[in-house]
Amino acid sequence: MSMIGLYLAVPQAELEALRAEPEEIEEFLAGPRGDDACSADKSWHGIHYLLTGSTVPTADVLSNVIFGKGPLGTRDLGYGPPLATDAADVRAIAAALEQVSDDALRARFDPAAMDEVYPGFWDDDDALDAIMDALDELRAFYRDAAANGDAVIAWFA
Repeated sequence: MSMIGLYLAVPQAELEALRAEPEEIEEFLAGPRGDDACSADKSWHGIHYLLTGSTVPTADVLSNVIFGKGPLGTRDLGYGPPLATDAADVRAIAAALEQVSDDALRARFDPAAMDEVYPGFWDDDDALDAIMDALDELRAFYRDAAANGDAVIAWFA
């Protein structure tokens, strides 16, 4: 079974409603998502590692790209609770992502040092390209969410 990173842009008011009634999160996330959604697929942890140099969440704003600012309730969706990021923090994340060059991230890619990074097959020929493609999608996703004034919900499925 694979663990994939999923991201959904929502109006701040919807995030606040879910905070007030976190038991509604599964039904909400099962609904239609359309263009407001993004998947990092199995590259989520590789992206996090290249952005932060860590396998776990850090205090760096770039850690919030993958792991959000904090849990949205306590309901376990299979790999923990969903994670929420307020609209103001989404703007900071989008800006931080724009400041990190692809060349810098490519230079950090070291399959031998990434044994603890899920899913663990970083020595495949196309592994770095998969990470960079997923990161490009996340950059566009956060840029659009910030431009629209949206918050973001992240979860792993």
